[in-house]
Amino acid sequence: MKKKLRQYFKMIVQNLILPIAYRLCCVQKVIPGLVIMADGHSKSRPVRMQWMYDALNQDQYEVVEWYCDFQAMSYGKALWKMLQFMKQYARANYVVISDNFLPVASCKKRKQTFVIQLWHGCGAFKKFGYDTTDDIPKDYVGNVFRNYDLVPVSGPESVEPFTSAMRLKEGVCIPIGVGATDQYFDRLYQKESRQNFFKVCPEARDKKILLWAPTFRGSALNPVVPGSEIFEKLKEKLKEDWYVIIKYHPHMESKGKHSTIEIPTEQLLPVVDLLVTDYSSILFNYAIYQRPILLFAPDLDEYSEARGFYLDYRELPGEIAKTEEELLEGITRAYDVFDKQAMQRFYQRYMNGCDGRATKRVLDIMNKKRYES
Repeated sequence: MKKKLRQYFKMIVQNLILPIAYRLCCVQKVIPGLVIMADGHSKSRPVRMQWMYDALNQDQYEVVEWYCDFQAMSYGKALWKMLQFMKQYARANYVVISDNFLPVASCKKRKQTFVIQLWHGCGAFKKFGYDTTDDIPKDYVGNVFRNYDLVPVSGPESVEPFTSAMRLKEGVCIPIGVGATDQYFDRLYQKESRQNFFKVCPEARDKKILLWAPTFRGSALNPVVPGSEIFEKLKEKLKEDWYVIIKYHPHMESKGKHSTIEIPTEQLLPVVDLLVTDYSSILFNYAIYQRPILLFAPDLDEYSEARGFYLDYRELPGEIAKTEEELLEGITRAYDVFDKQAMQRFYQRYMNGCDGRATKRVLDIMNKKRYES
């Protein structure tokens, strides 16, 4: 019932209230060079948007930041925040987002406003958006990905899936790389990430570092992670040789499943020796480092049938484990069976747009638009 009420609230807000508010705010002119960076899932600037923020400030754009967590608010407060955003949206030359953001999709925007969806993950892994009812119910009225002018993706293989999942026009989705990956090519960032990690976790020195980063199943209101009990037990068995980090999705954190470390996942990847995940796009980011990956998917058959993938799960560059025994065996021999050539082929196929200069390419497109206008 709560899920249905939330859906009806979103439809009324998207299709009626916000479009009227936007039209009223359009009496004022668009401000040239004004960029709004927005996110409706974070109370502060997401790490994945940091490089874009730095680049915009260096290029003399006027940047206004707008962050809040809609799910943590009452319906009334969330609506009030959205109405405040519409005032700025109506005057913005550019809007930069990196996740679903209802206010941007709620109206027919002005032609002078250019919307960039950076998205929060690389590759096209599990089906999402309009390609699955897990994300958007069939009876939902309104396109939640409306108004996008540019969606940079990690490689050519992602163009068709993103275009389909977001119902984009041809040419909006471009394989110029995902800016959030630029940091992984920065040697100083890698060095500082390692220094910070061992400062926070000195007990991890002289051990191999394992990160378990599962995605969540179900909905944002009722998320679950199959296999968490298995991994909690396995953590004790491995403690002599491995320093095990458990990093849950934020939706799980809100339901009482707490990660073992507060360092952002983005800052952990340069340190990790082995990534264990299931259906998370984090494996695409981690592929940049060309290190072993293990896929722990105890519900693979059910998940595949219910949601589906854009690629063949069994052809990913990592062994698949479904049981506690297979997981333990996979971890202990991860480096022995690591196929570096398979990992390189995977990277070239799905991540070849990511080379440390993706943010610059997005900025080049913005500058061209700015010059033309």
